Amino acid sequence: MPTTLADIARALGVSKMTVSRAINNHPEISPETRARILDTAQRMNYRPNQFARALTTNRSYLLGVVVPDLMHSYFAEICRGIETIAKPLGYQNLICSTDEDTANEESEVEALLPRTDGLILASSASPSETKFYRRIIRERAKMVLIDRQLEGIKCPTVTTDDVKVGELATEHLLHLGHRRVGHLQGTVASTAALRFQGYKKALAKSRVPFDAELVRECGFSESDGYRATREWLRNGDLPSAIFAANDPAAIGAMSAITEAGLRIPEDIAIVGGGNIHYGDMLRVPLTTVAWSTSEMGQAAARLLIDLVEGKRGTREQQIIVEPELVVRASCGAKLAAAV
Repeated sequence: MPTTLADIARALGVSKMTVSRAINNHPEISPETRARILDTAQRMNYRPNQFARALTTNRSYLLGVVVPDLMHSYFAEICRGIETIAKPLGYQNLICSTDEDTANEESEVEALLPRTDGLILASSASPSETKFYRRIIRERAKMVLIDRQLEGIKCPTVTTDDVKVGELATEHLLHLGHRRVGHLQGTVASTAALRFQGYKKALAKSRVPFDAELVRECGFSESDGYRATREWLRNGDLPSAIFAANDPAAIGAMSAITEAGLRIPEDIAIVGGGNIHYGDMLRVPLTTVAWSTSEMGQAAARLLIDLVEGKRGTREQQIIVEPELVVRASCGAKLAAAV
């Protein structure tokens, strides 16, 4: 027989009402009690009656999740983090991938909003292209932005410190003695612009002049990083080190460099961003800047559920997950230490 609220109440020695309130995120239940009840509910395989809940609360208990690329482990990990919070609270996720296409993104958002209680969005739009989102926020849509920001959109956000990502990566290469540090900038998304700011900030702090010729605008994929680096190789002006805005672009750059007969890190050092799950398993393990994408997903789910359930103080809340440098072989730090 399926587990009931009464079964959970008996197991914990609390009332059925307390269990019900904890599962429905009632403000009178303390975080400690709520966590204990949710943990027990999950362990006992409790499944709420979604149809009955929806009729009682006038909610769907569905959360929309829109990301640029579900094939990318970065966004898959975000979705996994969302699920670990949403599922024990009785929410299901409807997940859509936009392929970094803003028209697809707007279409998916329009389709999901009437069917869900709220939306978690990693937008592919330019930070200033906000007309569509200003309209849906005016219409009182419940939305949390994750990974990427949109200018002037007043809703909760969960990001890493992208300026610091660029700064940590570039500073590390500068400390290793590089002065011609190139940058693969990424797309028009806010993450790319902010990491570029961090790159320039690190150069300025080390009094290294900014050189626009050392910057290549490209996308966030491996093929984008490969093409941009091939362009450097064709022009014969390859920098001595590269900071790529994310790991896939860095891995694409590594492919182009090794294909050209150059060695990593002996001939050129590389640092990425995002700590892709196989980055440490490459032939030359990739130095990167890491932050917890699972933690980002969990934080976004908590914010959205609080927003859906009318908790105060969440509408403009911002959560920043701190990044840190992960040193592996591709940057040449071990070579430098051995000299």
